[in-house]
Amino acid sequence: MHDKGACKTKRQSGFTLLELILAISILSIMLTLSYQVLIGILKSKQVLDDKREGMYIANSLLTRISKELQLAAKRPLLPACDTGTSAQNGSQGQNRAPYIITQTMEGGMSLSFIAQEAGQYIPDGGTHSGLVQITYRPAKPPSEDEVADKDIFYLIREEIPYTKPLETACKNALRFPIANNLTQVSFKFYDAKNKAWMDTWSAENSRRLPSIIQFTAVLQTPLGKRETYTSAIKLHEG
Repeated sequence: MHDKGACKTKRQSGFTLLELILAISILSIMLTLSYQVLIGILKSKQVLDDKREGMYIANSLLTRISKELQLAAKRPLLPACDTGTSAQNGSQGQNRAPYIITQTMEGGMSLSFIAQEAGQYIPDGGTHSGLVQITYRPAKPPSEDEVADKDIFYLIREEIPYTKPLETACKNALRFPIANNLTQVSFKFYDAKNKAWMDTWSAENSRRLPSIIQFTAVLQTPLGKRETYTSAIKLHEG
């Protein structure tokens, strides 16, 4: 009788197979839930980082263009250098050239204007002194192999000194991309005289500056999401 009681106590102190299966099942469920929570956190962080990086690029872009447009000057534009854009009334002479010109092209619109001294916003240097002519235009990457999406463009910034002769000014041109994830760029202009927004700054208005310029850029984030950013800049002289 004593031996049988000892065997019974020994059996009661261990785990049954059912208990082991139940414990393993609960542990598996907890690990699965923890993994799903961790994956959700990582995905949320990835999305937030992607959005933060997109906003950082957009803010840098909008800040640069805003600072330069705020110091737009009432000066007739020079004819265009050989940058893929058409001549800006060069045949009519500089005195009859417009102050601002836009052109519709692949990837959106280009914009050319004259900026006063200190209007050039280049934090790391590499700019001209005095008046300069600035052009923003979308352009395809030098090699289409650089981007998987064929709808992606660079936003090119061109700066030439506002000097004569034109050949010398063009030789001293500075051209570089300020964004490489552009899908669309556009400008709108507010005409204070007629109290209306315009998609282009028309020929009859070309001898004066708009009161406000609205700039819209659609940028693709590193994760491939396309975000739209808009800023409106009030010019000092309307």
